[in-house]
Formats: sequence, structure tokens, C-alpha cells
Amino acid sequence: MTSNNFSTSNRPAASASIPTAWAGCQVHCGANDECNLVEGLDDAIYHGDTEALSCSMLKPLLTSPAHFRLARQNLLGHSTQAKDFGSLVHLLLLQPHLTAHAIAVYPGVADGRDADYKAFAAQNANKLVVDEPTLQRAMGLVERLKARRYKGRALSAFLDESLKEVSLYVREPVTGLRLRARPDIYHPDFIFDLKTTRQSTLDGFCKDAVGFHYDMQAYMYLYVRAVFEGSTVPKPFVFVAVESEEPHSIFTASAGGSFLENGSAKFQRCLALYRSCSDQDYWPDCSEDGELEIEPWQQFNK
Repeated sequence: MTSNNFSTSNRPAASASIPTAWAGCQVHCGANDECNLVEGLDDAIYHGDTEALSCSMLKPLLTSPAHFRLARQNLLGHSTQAKDFGSLVHLLLLQPHLTAHAIAVYPGVADGRDADYKAFAAQNANKLVVDEPTLQRAMGLVERLKARRYKGRALSAFLDESLKEVSLYVREPVTGLRLRARPDIYHPDFIFDLKTTRQSTLDGFCKDAVGFHYDMQAYMYLYVRAVFEGSTVPKPFVFVAVESEEPHSIFTASAGGSFLENGSAKFQRCLALYRSCSDQDYWPDCSEDGELEIEPWQQFNK
């Protein structure tokens, strides 16, 4: 472990209990033998786990069980330029040792219509493809993020005291379901989560955060950490949000009581739906009958 402050996560797991997929990783036990913290787990292995439920897996249940099932089969989701830029910033800040293998830099300016660029992207289909100006912009933003102050200290100081991209696995005590979470920055006193956002204000980010179910993510991450550590008092969850377009405003915002309460309601709803649908092997979609009415503000003015 990189910090002596992680008192419950410094007990090595018994080798017989370590899944094959975790081979080569540092695995530590938490409050009990079913609570594990895994260092060095490959992103593809973590995200490819269909047994332990993550927040990303559960979110589609808020639309319908059928959407959950499709997402679980990797039939939903796609890459966008904004997501790719967020992934780039994430790698440069939290996993710089992986950038040489995970990123392919196109010399010059990328143009999706250009044959050379298309060929370069095809040759690096398993990597994050970015052009030189985008890489330079992301590198400059990462330096600004490191210098950003929170509670009077630079974010880089918190990073130095933290574990980055560790994977937590626990057995949910009420339902018996296996849960997992992967905090960006696992600090002794906080969980920090890095987000890129289209919004240029904190109020705008808050609206998006509820719509994208970041409230459920914050609650679930704190809950999984509390179960892992055997704690009844959750640590603060802090978003570090950066505007994806220039001038790249940076916000630090802790998850407040009403935000976490809303996330808890979503989380409990998802677990209940998952148990019910799994027991019956029935995964309905959003199909329904109804009648269309409009609000007064929607009426056409003659």
C-alpha cells in the first residue's frame, strides 16, 4: 500500500481466495474476507466483470430492466469526442504510467475525413487515438488540476497521499449481492472523483450530475467503501469537475446530504429491481399504454 493511513486494507488476502483474473495484482482484505481492495487490476478486466455489480452496470435499471440487460451484454454505449477527452485527462492525471501503451498520438491535426488519419485510427483501434493539439491541451489542463487548491492544499498533495484507480469488492450485507466500485482517488479522508463536463458553471454541473446519476455513484462508492472498511461513518465524496471546452473552468464540489439521499433512493431501487428480475428471469422494457396530454406552456399560440 502507498499510505500507512489505510488501516483496514493492509492485510493481504489469502492466495487461495484470489480469483484468477486478479493474478499479479496486490489484493488486500478489509473488514472481512469478502471485502477486497485490488491494486493494479486492468481496466478491461474490471469493466468486463458481469458478476459483481458496479454503478455503471446498475444505472440502466433506472430506465428499465431490459436496458440493463442490453448494457450487460455490451450492446449499448458508444465513444464520443467529449468522452475521449475525459478519458485522456483521466489517464494523464491518475495513470500516467499507462499512457505509452493506452494512447496513440496522431501527428498533426485529426480530420475524420482524411485518409491518413483514418488509417492511423484503424491501426490503433485498441488505443485512445488523439491528435497532438488535443494532447497538449490535456497536458496543460492536468497541470492546472494538480495546482487546483482544495481546503487550502493543492490537489497534487492529495494525489500523493492516495491510491489511484483501485478496485473495491464487497458483499452487500442485506441482499448478499456482490458489489464493486473503482474510486478515482482513494484518499484516507476523502473519495475524489474526476469528471469532465459540458457545463461552465457549478449549478449547471449539478443539474447534469443528477441527470447522469452521479448522485447514485457518490452514494454507492461511499457505501462500498464503508462496507469494506467496516465503518458506519462515510467519508466525504468530492467531485473535481473540469469544463471540457476552453477556458476549462474547474469546480470542486462535495456531495451534500440531499444529493446523497437522492442517490441512496436510486441505489436501493436498482438493487430491489435486480433481485426481483433475477429471481423471475424477467427483464421488461418501457412498453406501456397511455394517453398523450400537453402542458399549458406547450400549447400552440395561434
